[in-house]
Amino acid sequence: MNESQSYVAAVIAAAGRSRRMGEPKQLLPWGTSTVIATVVTNLAAAGAQPILCVTGHRHEEIASVLTATPAQVIYNCAYTTADMLQSYQMGLAALQARDVAGAILALGDQPHIPVAVLRRIVQQAERTPTQIVIPSYNMRRGHPFYMPQRFWQEIIALAEDETLRTVVNCHNTEIVYVNVEDDAILRDMDTPEAYAALRSRREA
Repeated sequence: MNESQSYVAAVIAAAGRSRRMGEPKQLLPWGTSTVIATVVTNLAAAGAQPILCVTGHRHEEIASVLTATPAQVIYNCAYTTADMLQSYQMGLAALQARDVAGAILALGDQPHIPVAVLRRIVQQAERTPTQIVIPSYNMRRGHPFYMPQRFWQEIIALAEDETLRTVVNCHNTEIVYVNVEDDAILRDMDTPEAYAALRSRREA
């Protein structure tokens, strides 16, 4: 990769079975769209490209709602036994041949994060493409965060009982924080109650 390259990709983990929600949260309504399509379009509006969405449970339905978005869909056939880490590993492995500086690692259930917040993360990554970029609200780390390509191999090599935090904690001195005024980066929607609360906040 050219050292001056600053293209920022994105990998969205969306393979889960949403067991606590009781139905696929990726397909739930969000405004005039769906949760997962909104996540993709928000990242695209923030400047991320290319955008890879790793699916698993209800793959065909999720892929269908993404046909009108910029997302490139990757199917994780081992989603029933795998965790979120494997989805990121698959996405980063697929991106290795691309000419990008790094990738935003995003969750598939955060459509509520403002585009302005995502854009700040992308822009910081473009300014410091070899550093990890993490959003922070009141000194608490949130999602999504940026991982430069030079650390991807460490992530791909992680064992099943490890997490992304393993790599992040190994490089604490190489983190750039983006302080935000919105706690959306700390929230996701694992339960019907969390989904209802986030929709209420959006409508308000």
